[in-house]
Amino acid sequence: MQAQILNLMRELQRALGLTYPFISHDLAVVYYISSRVAVMYLGRICELAETAALVERPRHPYARLLLDTIPDLEMSGRDRAPVAGEVPSPIDPPPVCAFHPRCPHADARCRSERPELRPDGGAEVACHAVEEGRLP
Repeated sequence: MQAQILNLMRELQRALGLTYPFISHDLAVVYYISSRVAVMYLGRICELAETAALVERPRHPYARLLLDTIPDLEMSGRDRAPVAGEVPSPIDPPPVCAFHPRCPHADARCRSERPELRPDGGAEVACHAVEEGRLP
């Protein structure tokens, strides 16, 4: 049933030139249905990019984390880092970078200033570490 609905949505997109928001935690479905994707963390967009580009080269640490949760069916042996830290309260998120308690790249700026979406290689990313070139 899900596949039939997704196929109908894609067909309508192509035939009528439709654009619509599609919200999901299922990254395989997002990849199938979307041409652009916005990754959100605690209600704020942290990365906005073409879907294929985001899957190939995620920039924000949370987008990387999400993509690392997809099972590695090819069993490529790629390294995956466990996620540390606590998730802040979604009722009262911090006024700074909400991902900083879990981010391995967080520094003092992340704990004192909220990052804004900025262009980065065809995407838009809200991350001080990305902006400053501190990510591998």
